[in-house]
Amino acid sequence: MKKTGLSIVVIIILFFSGTQSYSQVNKVPNLKLYDYELFHFGFILAVNQMNFVVKTKENLHQLYFKDKQLPQGDLPIYPVDSAMVFGIEPEPTMGFSVGIVGDMRMGKYFNLRFVPTLAFGSRTLIYDLRLFKEGDTVPFVSKQKINSTFLDFPFYIKYKSKRVHNMRAYIFAGIKFSFDLASQAKKKEENNYEPKLLGQDTYAMIGTGVDIYMNWFKFGIEVNMSYGLRDILLQEDNLYTGGIESLRSKVFMLTFTFE
Repeated sequence: MKKTGLSIVVIIILFFSGTQSYSQVNKVPNLKLYDYELFHFGFILAVNQMNFVVKTKENLHQLYFKDKQLPQGDLPIYPVDSAMVFGIEPEPTMGFSVGIVGDMRMGKYFNLRFVPTLAFGSRTLIYDLRLFKEGDTVPFVSKQKINSTFLDFPFYIKYKSKRVHNMRAYIFAGIKFSFDLASQAKKKEENNYEPKLLGQDTYAMIGTGVDIYMNWFKFGIEVNMSYGLRDILLQEDNLYTGGIESLRSKVFMLTFTFE
């Protein structure tokens, strides 16, 4: 999600929170004993934005790719003698996630949460290329779309503020283990030059949100970011992987919780 979009979401959350607090000052709090229970369960619905953090090789502009390193059939001219990569940029797209909430009370202000989630999305790597053929130079932009279906297992500690009538703000941090069910890393296909991702990743997580105590359940709105801790690109020594030093995941989520 772009920074502007995230800012709008935060403003909406703060406005909604303030409105709810003001309107409920003189009302009896909902679910008064909710936070004294040891365990809670629920589900989440979320929209996500998957992205990459690309680190290119320091000598990127000195690398020439030739022969079997080139996806000849996917290039605008044929045959290509050699090619160079002038730049690689990630392009995020929107997806969605669904999950189940498991929550354990650890104290007055702390909770341990486990939220197994199924997330769908995709990302694109945009390559600025220069193709060389018989002394001629042809600029070309190649877009490589990578689809992912993640099975995520996040564990994190939630720190809550003091409850004000039917509202409570919180922050959280933790770790997430992720398995890409759509990974192509183990498939060996000739003439398949598409970038492939490894099937497992580990993320650091951080986020913030607000809980709203309704009559029959607790509703939450939160934003969070997950940053991949390992290089997930399968190196295959071709035009699309040879210029990349490391490729890591970055995921933003806007989540609605029902507990």
